[in-house]
Amino acid sequence: MLNQRVMTTAVIRKGSRYLVLKRSRWNEAYSGQWQFPEGGVKFGESPEKALARELREETGLVLKRARLMGISSGNIRYFNKRVWHFIRLHYSVEAGGKLKLSRAHNEAKWMNRRQMARLKWLKGFNYNNIKGFL
Repeated sequence: MLNQRVMTTAVIRKGSRYLVLKRSRWNEAYSGQWQFPEGGVKFGESPEKALARELREETGLVLKRARLMGISSGNIRYFNKRVWHFIRLHYSVEAGGKLKLSRAHNEAKWMNRRQMARLKWLKGFNYNNIKGFL
């Protein structure tokens, strides 16, 4: 069976630092790995609406502005052995509100590019594919 998912990724920058999240143990799939706030686009949902929804769900932040920075794609084999093809739409995001993590993440940090290059990123997410957008 072929599986494909479109994802939106929120790249939030303050000066030279970017907001990254660490997946919690509750988030069984790849806990302890790092990611930008992101999530899937539901059927019939626009990428911008998905971006705003996922940002609010994962961080409590409210989307103010978003600009598409670039697109990346890749494959990942999940626990059930199915291979998924992901298409990620990376947005530069301006957000407001107070940061409040959902139970899917247990840590949030503001990191520079050098620090992010050393992270254990979420399986299937290739930091090298996005660092040119930053």
